[in-house]
Amino acid sequence: MADRVYEGQLLAGVVADVRDRLSGNTARANARLGLLRPPPARARLIWIKSDAREVNGRLAAEIAGTVRERSADRPIVVTFEYEHQAMLARLRAIANLGFAYGPADRRAATRRILERLRPAYVVALGEAMRPHLAAGLKAAGVPCCIVHGRPGAAAEGCMGFPQTASEQQAWRGRAHCAAPFYARLAVAQVEPVFQGLAGAHARALFWVTDASPAIAARLAQAWQASPGGTQDILFLGCPTAGAKRLSAWNEDRRPLAPGSVVWVDEERFWPALAASCTAIHLMMPPEPLLWAALAGGRVVSAAHVAGLDLPGAAPLAEVASTELVTYWAWLLANPGAARVAADALRRYFWQERRAAGEAAEALVAQVCAC
Repeated sequence: MADRVYEGQLLAGVVADVRDRLSGNTARANARLGLLRPPPARARLIWIKSDAREVNGRLAAEIAGTVRERSADRPIVVTFEYEHQAMLARLRAIANLGFAYGPADRRAATRRILERLRPAYVVALGEAMRPHLAAGLKAAGVPCCIVHGRPGAAAEGCMGFPQTASEQQAWRGRAHCAAPFYARLAVAQVEPVFQGLAGAHARALFWVTDASPAIAARLAQAWQASPGGTQDILFLGCPTAGAKRLSAWNEDRRPLAPGSVVWVDEERFWPALAASCTAIHLMMPPEPLLWAALAGGRVVSAAHVAGLDLPGAAPLAEVASTELVTYWAWLLANPGAARVAADALRRYFWQERRAAGEAAEALVAQVCAC
């Protein structure tokens, strides 16, 4: 629904407008019409515009924080199409920052917001650079860039900061080298504390990051039927029958019995778990989870990681529960091969992290120069 509303579709916009006004959320309805109140400022502001995806909202907040660190007095406005709690928490922690819902991509709304904000530079995240906005920026001569998105027909004159090599190719020379910004944000070099907490009787720890409940149940069943089901501990990214909550175990701190299944119910555990596990299996992880897992320096297998070629990662099918359990047993029987695979991924992570740092520096320098 959010995409259709913000893409400027009339019927979806009318329905959303009536719903918001009846529920008392007039600020969101007004924002879609471009009726935002600009912050008091002497200098022209930086507008960072996210779409509805949580990963892009969080990245918009991080970019705003980086710009603020470089330029303490420059006014910054962040707009978004959906409220995500992690994004809002980060935005509230940044000094002298304005944030609100953004405008729908309609000609009148675009005209109003450009007249009110008068941006010196626009940073668009993902699909946030839509046709009317791109045309309005071009007419006004406002420089812009798109972070982690393809150029599209409307992005003439924009600079690209792509995430993958395929995105970079689509920009045809109008982009910085591909770099995943989330690699820069991932918490790395964390102590493997869960190895000790699991207890001396646990042989290995395995983590399946983001399986659906049905797939997670099949994986747990296949794992429990294997020899590892009596010696190891399995962490799952969603609840399943008989699973303990990781947050509850973290408070209790009593060693887990071999064969335990644990639900990773809070994001704050990702870094330590990634550093502690023997191996990690990725399904279709969002960017923060992907790079948190890679930061751990452990063996990784993957079902689908769009646009990335992960060295040393075993490309296992997402529903092949028996194949995954067999692969884990092979890793334990071949520790030398496991170390080689983990080392390849560790080098890849730090290579991408350095590239992301260079891209972030280039972006901030470009923004602050306007």
